[in-house]
Amino acid sequence: MRESDKNTRKRGDMLNESIYEATVEIIKEVGYANLTFQQIAQRAKTSRTVLYRRWNTTYDLIREIMVYKFNAALDGELIDKIEDTGSLRGDLLYLLTIYQRVYTYVGLEIMNALIFEMSQNNEKLDEVKINATEKNIITMRALLKLAKARGEQIKDVSNQTLSLPFDLIRMEYIMYNNVVDAERLKLLVDEILLPVFKA
Repeated sequence: MRESDKNTRKRGDMLNESIYEATVEIIKEVGYANLTFQQIAQRAKTSRTVLYRRWNTTYDLIREIMVYKFNAALDGELIDKIEDTGSLRGDLLYLLTIYQRVYTYVGLEIMNALIFEMSQNNEKLDEVKINATEKNIITMRALLKLAKARGEQIKDVSNQTLSLPFDLIRMEYIMYNNVVDAERLKLLVDEILLPVFKA
């Protein structure tokens, strides 16, 4: 069988998943800074032409992997996952638990690669931040609306403050490279978030 035949066997989702898996494996082995399309193509049993047809840079591929994994972890939008637990405290704990699971599913390799790229390019940072922040703000507004409907007294806060729950999980993940345990989540809610949002 010719090499070109072997390289073009995979199609669609199967090819994408093979490329995603190969990318993460290579980052684990050699680091993101040493990642190349040639390595990915060899590991995923495809060609560099296939990769360059879809992604101009390894950053574009990493970004797509992040979005894919984020969507797979949530199976929809984050705002659709919030629940009325009966209290703002319960709602915040539930939200942080879900958001943390997303970070864990995306994986440290992909998150660190994105952080590295964004630190090198402010335009990339702005692009990612604006999209994520807008969705997070909408989610928090919906969550606080539930609390108000229950009769809880909620402060009027800025959009920057509405991003705080997500910023906390992001920082915990980056600082400690691990899942935040239940006790730590309770501390974040009780000592930081509730005083900020509850009147």
